[in-house]
Amino acid sequence: MKAVTITIPEELDARAAAEARRRGISKSELIRRGLDAVLPPASGAPDADDAPNAGAADEWRALAGFGPAGISSTGDDIDEIVYGA
Repeated sequence: MKAVTITIPEELDARAAAEARRRGISKSELIRRGLDAVLPPASGAPDADDAPNAGAADEWRALAGFGPAGISSTGDDIDEIVYGA
């Protein structure tokens, strides 16, 4: 691994520390997962689903309100789930 120094606002650092504690991971791991979720795969890299941190991207999708890849629904599906109609 390569050590990198970044500068972030204190408030963002506090939020990152709190989220890392909540997840039971280090702040460094939280930041790695975040970068992995937003950066495209490197050229020649295996598909994102085969990457070592592929599960990390799924965690970010879940936080953003997206489900697993390949699942879609219509408004009718949602109405049926929410209202039972």
